[in-house]
Amino acid sequence: MESVLIYPNSDRQAVISMSATKPGLQRRVMVTGSRGKSSVVRLLHTAMQATGLQTYARITGVVPRELGADGIRVITRSGAAHVEEMRWWLRHIPSSVQGIVMENSAISPDLQSLAGRWLRPHVTVLTNTVADHQEAWGPTRASAAETLVRGIPDRGLVVIPADLETDAHLLELLDRRRCKVIFAESVSAAGAVYRATNLGLALGVVEKLGLEKDRSLRAMLRLSPDQYDFQLARCGGAEVAMAFSINDIASTMAMFRSLKWSAGETRVVYNHRADRPGRFRSFLGWLNQPGWREVLIIGDKPRMRLGSARYVNIKNVEGLLRLFRPGERIFGCGNIRGVPLSLTAVLEP
Repeated sequence: MESVLIYPNSDRQAVISMSATKPGLQRRVMVTGSRGKSSVVRLLHTAMQATGLQTYARITGVVPRELGADGIRVITRSGAAHVEEMRWWLRHIPSSVQGIVMENSAISPDLQSLAGRWLRPHVTVLTNTVADHQEAWGPTRASAAETLVRGIPDRGLVVIPADLETDAHLLELLDRRRCKVIFAESVSAAGAVYRATNLGLALGVVEKLGLEKDRSLRAMLRLSPDQYDFQLARCGGAEVAMAFSINDIASTMAMFRSLKWSAGETRVVYNHRADRPGRFRSFLGWLNQPGWREVLIIGDKPRMRLGSARYVNIKNVEGLLRLFRPGERIFGCGNIRGVPLSLTAVLEP
């Protein structure tokens, strides 16, 4: 059951000394990366709780939340999101805590190091380095890696996916920080490929923390998907692929291919955010490829040329539902904020 935790946006006091929270019993984990952070945090919280540790975790994701021993608390804000929320949250968790898992929610390259400085993690997870947040990080995987590695503590222990073992640029960046790198193999599991990768990363952390592997894995495999994760659902008789929260183009394209839908039977709905023009530019080539049944842009009206796509001014979830027709296949992508977030509440499994 969810309750509410209010972040006042005016809290600027120093974080409590982490030594006051029984460092001999603590396991502290930071999760960073372009995407998938919240999923890995949820898995690690589940694993640590299953092995008997009183664990608190914080995810930013679509909706910021605290995962605690007594359930979930939504973090509501009196103002805009701020990097100080991480420090504020650390001050408010119980001093008896035995496990802490925190997502690094900093976007600015200059602020990446703050999460590690405040948490002082035993292990850091780097989920991936796909191109995202282009306005702040630059347009490429290499520039994303350069930003994200700035948030990993010097000489830190880092768990990364095994498929990044061939990324020479990333490994050089980690070597410069004198990090010890652990390559985590994917774990076979039902569902999308990214789930297997995330399970592997979480299991790699479990092993490094000395937790019971079998019990942790069983608990993680039982964990239900987050309501904002990718899902296939029905709306008014239409089949809807809810990929709005994936964000980056490479993962979005991979998810569409996994559905084995043809472009000719698919209406694509891209939800645009005016503060993410770089993301929209990265999607344009794919959206404008020939063969789609139709491509619709909703959300903020883009300032750039749309090509073959069509902008539709949708004000609410009812307006979006009116676009769906029985028997259609809809692929939603881009950004979940706004009307698509409201859509998650009315989906049929």
